Amino acid sequence: MSLRRKIMLLGLVAIAGMCLALWLQYMSYVGQSRSIEAVARNVKTVGSLSHATHQLQKERGLTTINLAKANSQAITEQIRQTDAALARLAATGVHIDGLDNTLLQLRAAARTRGAEQLAIRDDYTKLLQGLIDEMNQMISAPGMNIAKANISAHTHLVAAKEYLGQTRASLGYAIDLKHAEDQVMRSLIRLKSLYDEELRKFELEASPALHEIFGTQFAGLEVAKTMDIMAQIAATGKLPPALDVQTWWSMATTAIDRLNLIEDHSLKMIEQHAESELAQLQRGMHLRALTTLAICFAVLVLAVSATVTLLRALERALTSMEIIASSQDFRSRIPADSPDEIGRMSRSFNQLLDIAERLLKDKDFLATTDSLTGINNRWRFSKVFGEEAEMKRRSKAPMALVLFDVDHFKHINDTAGHLVGDEVLKALTSLVKREIRATEFFARWGGEEFVLLLRDDGCEAAIAVAEKLRNLIASQDFPGVGKVTCSFGVTAWQQDDSETSLVARADKALFEAKKGGRNQVKHA
Repeated sequence: MSLRRKIMLLGLVAIAGMCLALWLQYMSYVGQSRSIEAVARNVKTVGSLSHATHQLQKERGLTTINLAKANSQAITEQIRQTDAALARLAATGVHIDGLDNTLLQLRAAARTRGAEQLAIRDDYTKLLQGLIDEMNQMISAPGMNIAKANISAHTHLVAAKEYLGQTRASLGYAIDLKHAEDQVMRSLIRLKSLYDEELRKFELEASPALHEIFGTQFAGLEVAKTMDIMAQIAATGKLPPALDVQTWWSMATTAIDRLNLIEDHSLKMIEQHAESELAQLQRGMHLRALTTLAICFAVLVLAVSATVTLLRALERALTSMEIIASSQDFRSRIPADSPDEIGRMSRSFNQLLDIAERLLKDKDFLATTDSLTGINNRWRFSKVFGEEAEMKRRSKAPMALVLFDVDHFKHINDTAGHLVGDEVLKALTSLVKREIRATEFFARWGGEEFVLLLRDDGCEAAIAVAEKLRNLIASQDFPGVGKVTCSFGVTAWQQDDSETSLVARADKALFEAKKGGRNQVKHA
């Protein structure tokens, strides 16, 4: 056999070995990554199940109390929220047999009082158990052991929240009747015991980070009072004196909402753990792939006469990479017209460049966009405002600024909760976006405060816009709070203005609007 053939055979063997090694590594990576990606998908679905469970628990409580003549308007709103949560759950592909029909029958029975209160409560509990069983089945699926401790802790947290939800409904029913039936009191004592046991198991198995979140979130006066009332009932077997339904409902709902927040944190931690495992798996895959390539390349280099073409192609690819690296122009691409390994590597590198280019664009978007409302953030506004101010100094054209914020927003957060407050801000933002022109620059200034830059309008036009928005906002019903108003401060650009002075005048006008009684427009 000639030396040329031996070199060619050596090259073929090296290439075959490289391909086999890379293929085996890739198949191993694919198998493991699919398992981890399935975990991430399951966690998102469990999140939808958790949200649906939370809303159905609240409907159970309100319905039980409603049969004892509680607030029917609150139940109607809760049914709407429950249906929305179940619709979102259905969109994930999860289907609970008989859930929709059974729920319709329960609601009909509740409206017509065709069943006893406790029977209705128990039927709701059976529906909830179906959702919880589905949730537990998903987080017990193969591959979920990558975050075994937090997953086990999560199941106990879900169970504890369900027992607390049953307690909320049962005790609300007993308080409304103003006397304690023996059956209800025994049930409350049993639920307290079950709740304590699930919470104990949660604390044993939760990670330190989840422990810290629990300690931070599950705290406060209403939570403490809820726990005290449950302990008092378990100790005395009697209802607490002077406790009304609304007070109990508010306290217990706050405690359950806190547990639901901890559930969300728990799922997020599990998802982050899965993502970390996937990233580590990818890094290991890349390292092993590069090692295999280096070894095979060393073998091929020994066959100089057989690798001249390869070396030339490699030089061309490396030159392109260096040009891209030095210029940092991620729009450039490496020539990938050859059918050999270098061509494959070039195409793969081009795919990485595609990803890098998308990440840079995503970074720019995140840097200029408010994460809650999706509109421009203060940094983006300052940049656009500075550019507009510079043009106005040259052109002496008009420009106006509207600064406004939500009246009594702290009261909304304190009474309805920060999640409701966030929903108010998002709804308000969506409302304003629909009404303003494309030329008007809208941004979140901070907290509940927003800013609107009218690039080509004077003070009168800005006042008219502000009045229009004020009336529109005041006429709307916002989720969870009803009516909301805003105060507006308006000012116009003057030739001796700076960006700071213009904002200061608008802020002063806003202060006057607040001082004058809120829900009004002032200009300066």
